[in-house]
Amino acid sequence: MKKYYVSEFESKSGISKYAKDFYTLVLKERGYEHIDSAESSISILSTISSRDRVHLELGIFQQNEIELLFLMLNANYRNVSITLHDAPLVRYPYHRFGNNLLNKFSKLIDIMGYNSPKLIQTLKKIRKIYVLTRKGMNAMRNRYGLDNVYFLPHVIDPCEIDFGEEINNNLIYLGFIGKNKGIEYGLKLHQELLKTYPEIGFYVAGTAMGKEIQYYQELQAKYSRNVHYLGYVSETELNEVYRKAGFAIQLFKNYRFFWPVSGSALYSMKKGMILLTNKVNALPEIVDHNKTGFYLSGKMEPDLRLMRTILENKKGLQVLRQNMKQYLSENHFPQIVGLHYTD
Repeated sequence: MKKYYVSEFESKSGISKYAKDFYTLVLKERGYEHIDSAESSISILSTISSRDRVHLELGIFQQNEIELLFLMLNANYRNVSITLHDAPLVRYPYHRFGNNLLNKFSKLIDIMGYNSPKLIQTLKKIRKIYVLTRKGMNAMRNRYGLDNVYFLPHVIDPCEIDFGEEINNNLIYLGFIGKNKGIEYGLKLHQELLKTYPEIGFYVAGTAMGKEIQYYQELQAKYSRNVHYLGYVSETELNEVYRKAGFAIQLFKNYRFFWPVSGSALYSMKKGMILLTNKVNALPEIVDHNKTGFYLSGKMEPDLRLMRTILENKKGLQVLRQNMKQYLSENHFPQIVGLHYTD
């Protein structure tokens, strides 16, 4: 029996970065061979026998992996495990149509929690379903009545931990630019902080796509004082940008019906950034207010008071960063993740 890890490493998606780390740090030493999920299903199935052990990474947009999973299960592959990144959703919408109106209706059904009996039977055929948040794990168990679902901490590479010696007051935003990304509130907060702390800079690292390009241009025109719009930043360049900041503003949409892990929040933490975020989704599993980060309320006056208190307490921030290091080492280092992953 051989072991195979089917995923893709080369795209700019968070799942791709996670997959590469998970394979390198956890699975490779256990004898898993990597197969690129971009290969044809026929090629992959000709390599992997039904007796082999297989692990797949599934997000709601990982079409190749979803197709391969269903092909394997229909062909009675019994040793297939998955990591589900958007639990309890397998794909969204689960039933897809050529008609946009029907797709919207299908999404509504998914949000309301309708469970296809066929999907439940399919999920029960999977050897182990790993989920990267406890909320997601519980949602899978409750929604589908499954007993093959397990929590798996998001792995991070200890070699990428990079805490600078000093904490500065600059802010950074990393991610796609869009109206539901919280970037504009962060820019407004920064402009208000400049009235008391005129030296604070704000580094915006990320790009906009499609209709959001115009929105990005409007932000650039409206918020310019001490704001550095960097566009797309490579991994190598990003390390240097992070060294210029002390705080990462990451405000998320409240999804309410699925529970992904925030890989970007963990990324900022391992770079020594103090998180300024909001208490939604599964973030409470990562951020303990005033211990490993801070929650913003979304209301300007309370958030300004909080920020002033934070910025005036450098000693407290040093303690918080030590807490962050301890949290990461005790929950997300490879040896910890390996204890949760049983193949």
